[in-house]
Amino acid sequence: MPVDVAELVVRALRPQLASRADPVAAGAQVSTETGRGLDGGPPALPWLLVAEDGHTWDWPAVQRAVIRLTCWHHDTHSSKALAALALGLLCTPGLPGALIRGEPAAAPVAGLDPYTAAPLATAAITVYARTPTP
Repeated sequence: MPVDVAELVVRALRPQLASRADPVAAGAQVSTETGRGLDGGPPALPWLLVAEDGHTWDWPAVQRAVIRLTCWHHDTHSSKALAALALGLLCTPGLPGALIRGEPAAAPVAGLDPYTAAPLATAAITVYARTPTP
């Protein structure tokens, strides 16, 4: 049975970002949901959305998932910086748990959320994860 790679990424990023002294990561929420804020935007800033855009599975052991990181922050520079930090943390050797490694697929690109006008940035990473075997 495949594991939820997006959830593995969330569980890896939450403690790593919380332990960072970098001001851009202060108070960052990491989730697989956008939240229930105004116009469907995040309820608080900074907010890092982890979503799976593609998935393959090499039975019985390795999954490959393309993960999109979307970060809303107080300004475009901070949103891009936090997305880049998350991308870098996921590419660092020695990822926790079932995560094997991450390879960047797209560098952070900053912009504005078309629904909320909040600054955001999006990046993509290919993540490899171990699949538990029975």
